[in-house]
Amino acid sequence: MKQEMIQISKQEYEELLEEVGILRNPKMMKAIRESDEAKKQGIKTWELKTHP
Repeated sequence: MKQEMIQISKQEYEELLEEVGILRNPKMMKAIRESDEAKKQGIKTWELKTHP
């Protein structure tokens, strides 16, 4: 597989690192799944606000 270099802003890079960290954290993923299940059952959950 050929690798290709791209450029992104530092802010985008840091946001991607944060997202990967969340996806690799089993506790965070469990909490996200539980929240999704609660929403399906009509339970109001916390709204997480991300960067504007």
